[in-house]
Amino acid sequence: MKHYILPLILTIFSLTTKAQTIDTIGNTIVQISVALDSSHFANGYMSSPWDLHWGPDQKLWYTNNKTLCTYDPASQAVDTILELPTGYILAVTTHTNFFNNPYVYITVDTASYYGVGNNIQVYRYEYNFAGDSLFNPLFLLSWNHPGEHSGGRIIFGQDDKLYISTAEYYIGNDTLFNNSGKVLRVNPDGTVPFDNPRADYTYTYGHRNPQGIVQVPNGNLFVSEYGQQWDELNLLEENKYFGWITFDGVSCINNQDSCDYYDSTAVFPLDVAMNPPSGIDYYNHPAIPEFTGLVQAVTGAIKQGLIVYTMNSDFDSVITKSYYLTQEYGRVRDACAASDGSLYFIAGDRSVPKICVIRNPLFDAVAEPGQSSFTFYPNPTKDKFFYRLHSGDKGNMTIFDISGKIVHQQKVSGDHGEIETGNYPAGSYTISLEKSHGTVSSQRLVIIK
Repeated sequence: MKHYILPLILTIFSLTTKAQTIDTIGNTIVQISVALDSSHFANGYMSSPWDLHWGPDQKLWYTNNKTLCTYDPASQAVDTILELPTGYILAVTTHTNFFNNPYVYITVDTASYYGVGNNIQVYRYEYNFAGDSLFNPLFLLSWNHPGEHSGGRIIFGQDDKLYISTAEYYIGNDTLFNNSGKVLRVNPDGTVPFDNPRADYTYTYGHRNPQGIVQVPNGNLFVSEYGQQWDELNLLEENKYFGWITFDGVSCINNQDSCDYYDSTAVFPLDVAMNPPSGIDYYNHPAIPEFTGLVQAVTGAIKQGLIVYTMNSDFDSVITKSYYLTQEYGRVRDACAASDGSLYFIAGDRSVPKICVIRNPLFDAVAEPGQSSFTFYPNPTKDKFFYRLHSGDKGNMTIFDISGKIVHQQKVSGDHGEIETGNYPAGSYTISLEKSHGTVSSQRLVIIK
């Protein structure tokens, strides 16, 4: 069937009008298009979007200077859900049980751009479902940073705690509630968790500039860390020291006595190289199998695009490290995996910024373009939903959560059936049906409690 691939791709691409490129990721033919072009962002050094987050509403959330915006892939609509009078919004995350706890967390530099500021603050907002806006800000914490070494990424962990990367640790400054150069672990209300390793927010310390943070399904936490010369991928271990300012990567930059002393306590990286990293995300979807693992954005002057780390089954060592899209997109600020198997990334950082999306058009193709091959109800649902296959037949039905993790999979046949959802947390999911003749159709499911 290989002789049918090119006509099918050309047919799919002819249905859209946005600027797009046909490329390959390993053996997978992909479509790369511009979701948001530079008209959405002021060009230049201090103007690029900085953080991407796949929202619980199945939209792409992104920070853009003083604003927090969303992009709906279905309608291509852009909404501003928060605009600050001053400051620069770095990163955003949402509570994992968003429909019962509609909290949005952001990190904000108090300056007009994080590179010219020295203080970052963390806030919790409440989300207004009726107006798609944020209200009732609550200040949680802050830290100081030296210019562009700011950290500033934030995620909501599987243990219902916030994890926040901060920058530029100095051994002499390691005092209680000095939040710089660490990964912080914080309760959703901003208090210190009772089971933290110290009496403050400290989870790990000794970080120079961790610009990305991600958690994988088994609970392991990783940071992509911008070094002085050697850049790092670090697997976090609670209450451990990660080397700065004695080590850069695995190279000693201090006197030998200090290096000998800290060599016995420092946790060394899983990967060391000259690939200045920024954001990082976890990808786990069959659409682009080459991306399976950790996908890291690279902001360095050397064009290195996206780096994919394929991990072992325990997620504690790197099996392979692969580079993709190394020439075309300049500095890449962040990457974000969507629940439908696409991957968004910020390209042209500090020049002509844009947000691009990578899709596998063959994975998304359906027998009748524009129509789904199944229906289901009710949606939203609580305990179960009923599905109907339009043409009978049989296939595999898979449900993915917002991170792309498979939560349910079963063979379906005939023309109808039902699936229980009572054990799944409230949130947004994607139902994917792969029919026996190979076509795939996906739809959004919302579970409420």
